[in-house]
Parts: sequence; structure tokens; C-alpha cells
Amino acid sequence: MLTLYHSPTTRSFRIKWLLEELALPYQQKVYDFYNMERHDPEYRKINPVGSFPSIKDGDLILTESGAIINYILRTYGGGRFQPKQGREQALVDEWMFWSEGLFAVHQRYYWDHSTKPPACVINPIPSVGEEGKRQAIKYAGLLERALGDSGFAVGSDLTAADFMLCFPLYLANFGDWFKQLPKIKAYIGRFSSRPAFQKALTDTHERLQTLMKEKPEFPSFRSTEALIPA
Repeated sequence: MLTLYHSPTTRSFRIKWLLEELALPYQQKVYDFYNMERHDPEYRKINPVGSFPSIKDGDLILTESGAIINYILRTYGGGRFQPKQGREQALVDEWMFWSEGLFAVHQRYYWDHSTKPPACVINPIPSVGEEGKRQAIKYAGLLERALGDSGFAVGSDLTAADFMLCFPLYLANFGDWFKQLPKIKAYIGRFSSRPAFQKALTDTHERLQTLMKEKPEFPSFRSTEALIPA
């Protein structure tokens, strides 16, 4: 059985959503990203940097979201959520790469420098975070122009592109980043209303509420890295 190594609020909820949409049986091992759990020696054998997601299927280990999504769809999808080869597949690839290569990389600056402990870096610089947000919203204009008034990122059905895009877009929408981008807001509404998405996201909502209410154990998730034995 496929094993998902998952931490709420991280990119691993992409994989949870996909697995739930496919109704694919899987084993889940859950870790807290913000304390020492992601540095557990057994997990470091799976993922040496302690990031999420990771999956293990037999002797295969994958640690990149896009590769994991493609592997699951190609191996277990039974043709679901897979577009026609050619133009549609090229567009799916484009939005998968855009998700991390243009939008999320700038969003990361915002999270690192403009969010509260322990989600921020050790010495945050708020102006860097705000510039990251500005750049991310600018690049979101590309997606706004590409989206239709219905359906998903590429066509009328879900594809790998949607499973990639869901993570940065859904979390950015909490901060109302897309108030001037109505097609993106409507698109987020379409995918986030799906029962499988809601099921996959339950523990992320719970973890976010805890992070907002409780005093963090560590001032930054980065500070835990200094405690790892050499």
C-alpha cells in the first residue's frame, strides 16, 4: 500500500486531495512541520531535508509534489484526471510548473518574512515579504487571463494542474490576495467545494487555528534545524 508522509499546512495536502479524489487506499504518517517531528531520524531516511510531501510505494520514494501527482495518476488513476496528449497536456504541464516556478516561489518570501512565528524565518524582513506578495499577485494575472468562467485549470475536469495549483492559491485566498482577480476566486471556490478537498483539508484548518491561538514552541521552523545532530 502506498504511504503518504504528511504534515498539515504543507504541500502534502495536494497529495491527500488527489488520493481522496481517486478513493485510493493509502497509509498516512503524520508529522508536525513546526517542531522537531520532521527531523525524526526515521523520516530523514525517507526525506533527508525533512520537507513534505513524501510518498513510499514499494521501494520507490518520491519527495516532489509534481512528480508524486504524475506518478499516482499514471500508476493508479485509471485514466481519471489525465488530459489528451498534445495541447491539453502541454497546458497542464505549464500550470504545474507555473505553480511552483512563478507563483509559489514569491509567495514563499511572503510566508517567510510576513507571517507569525513559527511559520516565519528566524530574522524576518517584512518588506521582503510584502514584495513577494506583490510579485505573486502580479504573476497571478497570467492565470486570471487563462481561466474560463467554469471548469478547472485545463478543461472541464480536474487534472494534475489543479492538484498543484490548489496549495498556493487556496492559502493565498485566506489573505484575500485575489480580490481583483474574480476568475481565480471563482476557480478556488469550484475546487475547494469538492467533498474530497474538504476531507483532505480538515487537519490543515485545525492546525492553522492552533498556530493562531497558541504560543509556538519554537520562534521559527528554521530554528529547529540548528538542533539536528551533525
